[in-house]
Amino acid sequence: MDALNLSPMRLLDALARSGNLSEAAQEIGISQSAASHALSRLRKELKDPLFVRTSDGMRPTPYGLRLASSVRDALQVLHSGLDKCPEFDPSASKRTFNVIMSDVGEFLSLPDMIARFSKEAPDIGLSSRPMPSKAPHLLLESGEVDLAVGAYTKLIVGCRQRRLYREQYVCVARRDHPKFIKGMNPESFCSAPHATVDPTGHVHEHLDELLSRERVPRKPKLYVPYFLSLPVVIAQSDLIVVMASRLAKKFERLVPLKIMPPPVKLPNYTVSLFWHERFDRDPANVWLRRVYVELFGD
Repeated sequence: MDALNLSPMRLLDALARSGNLSEAAQEIGISQSAASHALSRLRKELKDPLFVRTSDGMRPTPYGLRLASSVRDALQVLHSGLDKCPEFDPSASKRTFNVIMSDVGEFLSLPDMIARFSKEAPDIGLSSRPMPSKAPHLLLESGEVDLAVGAYTKLIVGCRQRRLYREQYVCVARRDHPKFIKGMNPESFCSAPHATVDPTGHVHEHLDELLSRERVPRKPKLYVPYFLSLPVVIAQSDLIVVMASRLAKKFERLVPLKIMPPPVKLPNYTVSLFWHERFDRDPANVWLRRVYVELFGD
């Protein structure tokens, strides 16, 4: 097997179908002389005539017939494997995509994603996965997870990314909060009790550092792991919270809240798609990324 290469195998397949050495040579793009030499080398290597001349053209020996059939199957498998762009039909697919996203990502994106799937990919499922504490890139590398969506800081090794949109921080308090009747100011921000959310693995890890640097430190009174518990708490207390503007606008539709700019200028941050370079050209992964960009990209 080590002595064989692809051209002689393609020659065997073409010769078995045409029964003519010249036609077989032309089909695979070599001269008749090269085809004759290749067939001679195969006969010598495999110790069988493979094809013999008959009144009905070149016909295979029993061994040649069996070999040609095996070669045809192998070439079909090889062609399938070499196809760089196999089609992905979302309307016919039944796969489930696994996506790392936060509770905020679920809240903001899942309604639109499910509506899009219902129209374009009715049998495709979507499974939300939490960000693991260690080596999240390995989940993307293995293919266990297809995408990560968010403002993450740990997805680096072997990962590619594409910006979806730029986000900015806002402050949120109940609508009739006495400290903010006239809007936001540094003194009220610093004196009000704050609700804070676990920032591990997100760009928000640096938020307190930024606020302290600008001399407007927070005074945390409530610590929670997720943002989604906060709308009712904020609306019924004197707590304030710093959060993403898109999330704040969604919350504002549910309960009476007041959205204000921070007391100092804070940098915007990027919400992105992350995927492993192994799947950069995978048609299913490309389709899923395109859906995210079309629905949420700026």
